[in-house]
Amino acid sequence: MSSGENRRGCGCSLLAGCAAILLAALVAAVFGFFWGKHGMRLEFGPGVGVLDVFGEIADERPILDQLDQLTSNPDTKAIVVRVDSPGGVITVVEEIYKALKRADSEGTPIIASMGSTAASGGYFVCMAADRVFANQSSLTGSIGVFVEFSSARDLLDKLGIKFETVASGEFKALGSIAEPLTDREREHMQNVVNDFHSFFVETVSASRHMTADQVRALADGRVFTGRQALGLGLIDEVGDLDAAVRYAGQLAGIEGKPRIIHASEPRLSLWEFFDRFTTMAAAKVQRHLAAPKFVMR
Repeated sequence: MSSGENRRGCGCSLLAGCAAILLAALVAAVFGFFWGKHGMRLEFGPGVGVLDVFGEIADERPILDQLDQLTSNPDTKAIVVRVDSPGGVITVVEEIYKALKRADSEGTPIIASMGSTAASGGYFVCMAADRVFANQSSLTGSIGVFVEFSSARDLLDKLGIKFETVASGEFKALGSIAEPLTDREREHMQNVVNDFHSFFVETVSASRHMTADQVRALADGRVFTGRQALGLGLIDEVGDLDAAVRYAGQLAGIEGKPRIIHASEPRLSLWEFFDRFTTMAAAKVQRHLAAPKFVMR
């Protein structure tokens, strides 16, 4: 074989090798796209999405992002919301509840599954579901709202520190750490809390097909076991996550045991991570500062 033929042979081998590498990279990129973005784990076909709502509910964005991933995936035929939370900030809880209701109204059945705890705001989230499952040992209920204020007046007096506040109205500086609540401020905040509590009661009443008086009789902050909650009409069925997934699959017309679809965790930039971390930290700190933070917990 001539040297020219040898060079041509080497060139063809090199091109073939480069083409094989490019093809492998393309296949890996496609698999990685479906694995990382859609949580499909290289499986295809209809399935049940599982949306986790864990811990204190202080930021709706991660949960809504994952809900959007699940509902935009054509393979997601139903969603099980797995709740293991003692509750959180009212407005955040409400936004998650409304997003789940929208998904349900747009054709994706929503089923709730309670973990060890789905109380207060965690229970409120479950009210968006078509059917609510709880373990026998789950703690749920705790239907109620509270707001906390801190007063350092005595400490500041001992330190000789005085605050001078100029406000545009009687209630504008309400909750200042330098002053305890006045009787009129306390009465006003109690009315606000009562209105939030009525909203909670109305939501449970509509979801559980109970009268407002029936819900109100249970809405004094008490927690209940899953078995007790079933007897009181606060849930539909005692069963674990697997039972909820199977029910969701049947509701969606999926034969056999449905595959589970998870949303992928978003890849956050350093700034996004810092922003979400500070948001969650602020939710804890804020309850002890001047601005009131109403919570279902």
